[in-house]
Amino acid sequence: MLKYIVIVLLTVIPKSLLQVTMSYEAIFVSVTSSENAQPIDISNLRLIGRQRILNGTFEILEDVDDTNYQLSVDIYSNAARDGNYKLIPLRVSRQGICTIFKKYGFYLKDCIKNGINTDLHINTTSCLFPKGRYYLKNVTLNVQNWPKIMQRGLCRHVGTFYKYDVPVGTLNVTSSIEDRAPNVFGM
Repeated sequence: MLKYIVIVLLTVIPKSLLQVTMSYEAIFVSVTSSENAQPIDISNLRLIGRQRILNGTFEILEDVDDTNYQLSVDIYSNAARDGNYKLIPLRVSRQGICTIFKKYGFYLKDCIKNGINTDLHINTTSCLFPKGRYYLKNVTLNVQNWPKIMQRGLCRHVGTFYKYDVPVGTLNVTSSIEDRAPNVFGM
C-alpha cells in the first residue's frame, strides 16, 4: 500500500506543480523602436484595447543571423509607476541574435506561434530571420514560463541591435506586471 501511495504522489505532485498558475499577470504598455532602427521596422504594430493586444505587421529589413547582428538587453523597473525607471542588475549581454533566441526564446514561445498568430518561421537549425514583412495577430503576454517571482509595476526591456559591433537601433518593450485577480467563483 505504501508503494502505491508513493507512486501516486510522485506522478501527481510534479504535474500539479507544473500547472500552477502564476501569482501575477502581465500586459503590454508600449512597444517602440528608435527612429530608422535596424534590422527591424515595427512602425506598423499597434496595441489594441484594454487588454493591450499586439497587432499589425513588422518588417525585417535584411536577413538576420549571428554573423551580421548582435543584441544586448537591459532591463529597467519602475515599481512606483512614476516614470523613474531603475536599471536592475539583470541583463542579457551582447550576443548573436540566434544565440539569444536559442537561450531566451522560451520566454516568448507561448506568446508568438508560427501559423497561429504570426507567419514568421524561424529555422532553428540554421537560425535565420529572413528578410520580409510579417504579421502579428492578437499577441498577449503569457507569463507561464517567466520566473515565479517578479517585481510588480512597470518593466522595460531595452534591446540594442549591433551590426558588425556598431549600434544600429533599439527596441523598447514595456509591460505592466500586476497581481493576478483572485478567482472567487472557482472558474
